[in-house]
Parts: sequence; C-alpha cells; structure tokens
Amino acid sequence: MPDNLSPYLFALSAGFVYTISALLAKRGLELGSGTFRSLVYSNWIMALFFIPYPMLAETSLGMEDLKAGGMIGILFFAAQSCCFIALRSGDASMVTPVMGSKSVFVALFLFILNLSPTPLGPTTWAAAILAAIAVALIGWPTQGTKPSLMGLGFALATAAGFGLVDALVPHFSHRSDPFNILFSMFATVGLLSFLLIPVSKGKFLAFRGRADRWMWASCFPMGAQAVLMSIAIGFHQVPTEANVFYSCRGLWAILFVAWLGKRIGLGEGNIPRATQIRRLLGACLLLAGIYLAPLGSS
Repeated sequence: MPDNLSPYLFALSAGFVYTISALLAKRGLELGSGTFRSLVYSNWIMALFFIPYPMLAETSLGMEDLKAGGMIGILFFAAQSCCFIALRSGDASMVTPVMGSKSVFVALFLFILNLSPTPLGPTTWAAAILAAIAVALIGWPTQGTKPSLMGLGFALATAAGFGLVDALVPHFSHRSDPFNILFSMFATVGLLSFLLIPVSKGKFLAFRGRADRWMWASCFPMGAQAVLMSIAIGFHQVPTEANVFYSCRGLWAILFVAWLGKRIGLGEGNIPRATQIRRLLGACLLLAGIYLAPLGSS
C-alpha cells in the first residue's frame, strides 16, 4: 500500500458527499427547479468555495495561472452542464454510477496526452476496467423498460469531460501553485454560468418553493465535494487512482436511493428489487477497483 493515503481518503469522501448532492438536486429538478437554473446556482456556490484559494498560495496569481485554469474551467463547465442534463434525463442511481467510468477516461487521457509522471501500472488499468464493467451492470435497463439513452449519453459525456479535466489538473497544478490553478478554474466556471441565465426556463430569481429548497440543499455539498476532489487530484499526482475511489459514489447512490428514495419523494424510489440488486453487484465491483487502485502507484 502507498505511504500517503490522504488523496484516496479525500476522493472517497468526495464521492460520498457528491451522492448526497446529486440526490437532492434530482429531487429539486423533479419538482421544477429548472435544469440550467439549478446548474447556475450550483456553479456559483461552488466557485465561492474557492475564493480563499489565492490567499493560501505561496506565489502571486499570474497570467499563466489564469490561462491554464481558464482552459480547464471551460472543460469543467461543459462537463458539469452535461451532468445536470443527465440527472434530469435519467435515474440518479443509474446516472451517478455511470459517471464512475471517469476513471477509465482519466487513464486514457493520461496515456494519450503523455501526462503521467510515471507509467500506469497494470493494477491501475485493472481497477479502471473493473469500474467500467461495474458501470455496464449498473446502467443496464430494468426488464420491460427502455433505457434513458439521453441520460446515459450525457452521463458518459460527463465522465469523459471530467476525465480530461482530472488528467489536466495535476499536470498544470504541479507546474505552478495548485491554489492559483484551482481558483482560476472555478472562477471561470462561475463566470461562464452567467451565460446560462437567458436559456433558463421561467423567472430566474423567483423563489420556487419546495423545488428551490431541495436545489439549495444540493448546492453546498456540491461545493464541498469539489474542494475535497480538488485536494485529491490538485495536490497529488494520482488522478486515475483517486478517481476509482471517487467512483464509490455509485455505491452510495444505489444505497441511498434504496434507503431514502421513497422518504424524500424521489420518482426512482420504486425501482424493482432485481434492478437494485444488479446495480449493487456492479457497485461492489467498484470496491475491487478501489482495493487495486493504490497498488498501481505503490
């Protein structure tokens, strides 16, 4: 096992917190909080979490930080947009685990772009492949129903987009100060979110009752998980391994939907038992990947 477990623990915690945020956001979307409207507020709250970062940096914020962080921020913004569309189009207990395939995309982009400081070991690849197989099990449609192809498609697009982001973040953050890169990245996300206000349905500022209560409840854990994951990959060069741990959010999503789905009124709270078991089996494969992931960098 590696000497430093902190990036894996941060990623594991981020996956847990993300699942809470996704379920709350899904409930808000079902009640009419609005896809792009919810995305804007979520991005703004997330950006606020990173405002103190330049004050923690050892060097001043420079133009290169703004360029690199801005480029990654644009990619993150696109992936986050796909994420909310996926949640609106499909079950959270299907979409969230499918996003776990991000670990495969991270490994792929690191290999293609030659960004990894050390060659990826066979156990790391095995962990990423196990995560992909788990995603297939989890995303398989319930018997007698049609899969949400839009939800699946946007979930995979989200995974690919975030995979590229997570491959680039450690590369640029270790060429500069991680605090400056991450601040520039999320400041860009917050600024770009203003562009979505005109395409939001309904009055943007008007309070929408229960829908907005769920939406606001989802925003803060979304910001917290972004901070946790930024520490895991921005300050440690183990993006593939950290992402396999982050993929545990698929397991949390399935367990939370089975336990809390009906209690909070989620539409997917009545998923058949057989589907829940198959998704749980797929999620358990992620645990095998979680065990193998750090061995690849030991």
